[in-house]
Amino acid sequence: MEIRLKEHSESAPVRLDRDARTALLAMAADKVTIQATADPEYVTLRTSSWVGALSVPGCTIRVEPQAPMENLFTMFSAGLPGEAWSADQVGWTADTEVVDGVAAFLLRAIDTVTRRGLLHGYVSLEEDSHVIRGRLLVEQLATRPWTVSAPPCRYDEFTPDIPENRLLLCAVRQILTWPDLPPLVRRDGLRLAHRFEGVAVTDPCEHHREIPVTRLNEHYAPALDLARKALEGITIRHLEGEQSAHAFLVDMDDVFRRWITVELGNRLWPEVSLDERPQHALDVQEQWHFTPDLLLRRGRETVLVGDVSYHLTSRRGAQSDFYPLLAYASALGLEAGLLIYAQADQPPAPEVVVRSIGTRLLCVPLRLNVPAARLAGSLDALAELVRVVSYRRPVPLRR
Repeated sequence: MEIRLKEHSESAPVRLDRDARTALLAMAADKVTIQATADPEYVTLRTSSWVGALSVPGCTIRVEPQAPMENLFTMFSAGLPGEAWSADQVGWTADTEVVDGVAAFLLRAIDTVTRRGLLHGYVSLEEDSHVIRGRLLVEQLATRPWTVSAPPCRYDEFTPDIPENRLLLCAVRQILTWPDLPPLVRRDGLRLAHRFEGVAVTDPCEHHREIPVTRLNEHYAPALDLARKALEGITIRHLEGEQSAHAFLVDMDDVFRRWITVELGNRLWPEVSLDERPQHALDVQEQWHFTPDLLLRRGRETVLVGDVSYHLTSRRGAQSDFYPLLAYASALGLEAGLLIYAQADQPPAPEVVVRSIGTRLLCVPLRLNVPAARLAGSLDALAELVRVVSYRRPVPLRR
């Protein structure tokens, strides 16, 4: 059985057996919600911002994005090197399955940054060696004098087996676990995996910590970001017997936030610089901290703070997005805060002025179900709005 749903939607009652429900709850409880009905054999499924597919025994659930495929991959390509990422280059079409398209895109992104060779780095190793390399570990040798024929040594080796390559290889291997991967995509994935010879195979749970971006690995940065997001949504769970369940999902909320940050930063630089997710103290005692999505500066002066939300749901309401934004602006002593969103069950007013203090909360929708050219124009308009607001001038907003 195959179930097709849109993101942020609810299905009609569907019949799922106990094994399918258990597998779905274990794999995607925070991504696809199971709701009981009056009939104990039937449930309804509510989707969130995660799109892609889940395969459980006897059922495949496909969650499609609201945005056209062209715009979806436009968001994915933010920050990647300047090669063409069009439909002809990547190989997707308007009716491509989300999983197939995302898998092909991620593999191409990893291939692009590693095509000229893997990044190498120095790794400190310790081993017993018949030939002394690096530093002789005299302290260990003193406690084990019988190993004098192969004394312990510590040395630095220039190797591709570094965290950056381990993360990319782990993402490639996880993509290859999806059972319905198209043959051409699987072939490209297998070929790419062979490029990582000498890199240790790791488990996805080992890659929760972010890898610092430096001058040496900055060309890897976009692919590392995409690979980490892929590992968050690709899950394999072995069930009783020979059955297994698979999930290949992408969080549109993260994709949208990353896209806005990269595109807005490129459009505003160097006049206005953008910091992504900086941490600041909310109180004088510095006991409470907050992390806004965007912080914009002119030189050293902070001029605007912003939050990015892919979907404003009526269940939590836009007010819950206003409260932290108001706190951010107040703590930073700013006259305005900016909320950028793509969808809303109940669109908020374009501008909210807070009583007594006069703080302006600007709400800017960025529609994704439009042609790509119009989407680029919307980003240009958003960048111009930020420039004007950063000069502390009143801005008439139009929906």
